[in-house]
Amino acid sequence: MSRPRIEAVVFDMDGLLLDSEGLYREGFRRARTAMDLPPDDDLFHSLIGTNHESGGRMLRDAMGEAAEPFTDAWHRENAELLSGPIPLKPTVRACVEALSAAGVPVIVATSTRREIALRRLEQAGLADHLPDLVGGDQVSRGKPHPEIYVAAAARLSIGAEMCAAFEDSANGVRSAVAAGMVVTQVPDLVPPTDDLLALGHRVAPDLHSGLRALGLL
Repeated sequence: MSRPRIEAVVFDMDGLLLDSEGLYREGFRRARTAMDLPPDDDLFHSLIGTNHESGGRMLRDAMGEAAEPFTDAWHRENAELLSGPIPLKPTVRACVEALSAAGVPVIVATSTRREIALRRLEQAGLADHLPDLVGGDQVSRGKPHPEIYVAAAARLSIGAEMCAAFEDSANGVRSAVAAGMVVTQVPDLVPPTDDLLALGHRVAPDLHSGLRALGLL
């Protein structure tokens, strides 16, 4: 695979920079237990990478009238589980600091609401190195639609084809690929399926390896 010309980097946040998806899954499991619902990790996995609106539609489709009280219960569990600083994924701090020192334009494209995402990056000690962010509440269509990655490239004033996107989830990968970016997946909770791999994106074991493969470190 030839090395593309890259002028900027776009990072997902949950599951890519922050080791948060396992906490969301635990909140999901607790909420289902509290409502006497059977486990359904497949449903949780399908929600990874979606924003509040698109994830809400998926829950309503899957759960009907139970979706609203379940969502409320899940939010309560998440608020408790994610109340403090969230650990970083391996190699993240060194990678973010190196890109910042090198002057590489970087932006975060996360399905999390902007205000919450900014607070979590601040708590993680990454905010100084990640000054710009597009949140899930700033787009009308969440991942896997490409809108959030198109918006991120526009904020950088750099063509999407010259942006390297890093994602952990299938929904995120599909979003970034559809936007025309050079995409690397660093899988978190769910390994890529054959259908996803058919998109032709790169897969790396950690962020450092993915950035290095593109000549960015």
